[in-house]
Amino acid sequence: MLFYVKKYLWLDLTVTLLLGGIGYWGIRYFSLPFNLALNWFSVLQGFVSFLLIAAWTFLVQKGYAIAKGNDYAEILTESLAKEYFGTSFAHAVAGGLTAALGEELFFRGFVQGKWGLVVGSVTFGLAHFGKKDIRVVSSWSFVHGFLFGLSYHFTRNLAVPVVAHGLFDLGGVVYFQRLMLNKTT
Repeated sequence: MLFYVKKYLWLDLTVTLLLGGIGYWGIRYFSLPFNLALNWFSVLQGFVSFLLIAAWTFLVQKGYAIAKGNDYAEILTESLAKEYFGTSFAHAVAGGLTAALGEELFFRGFVQGKWGLVVGSVTFGLAHFGKKDIRVVSSWSFVHGFLFGLSYHFTRNLAVPVVAHGLFDLGGVVYFQRLMLNKTT
């Protein structure tokens, strides 16, 4: 579902505020440990986490090309790319950064903080599950949730998965925009 809200900035911001608000409330209500320290080291850790998650994603994408053929892999990627086509770069930046903060407050800060890494990863994956044409890509979100969760688990700083998630979303939108522009020209 969360794949589809990113196409509309107003909806993306609304869902982000809702998730972030519930996450922050849950953190406070249950007195969960909370650290959101944005500094050069957390940005570096977030960037490294982003690189690892992006590398994993590209390896899986290449694996589909090897296992099922390039046409299958391209159709799969285009199915997700069309959900982002037509959004502006400013929208991608605003949506990526705010969604990262809201989702990480909810899924890592609250859900993972209260019920653990596996539950946080599963709920993240379920929230990103999509319709049939992107279902395979949607399933990657379970692993993304796990990897974002590991970055939080090992650093105990929510800024790290926020940075990684924001860079991943921004990079994904830019990648999808370029892919779709190349297809139309």
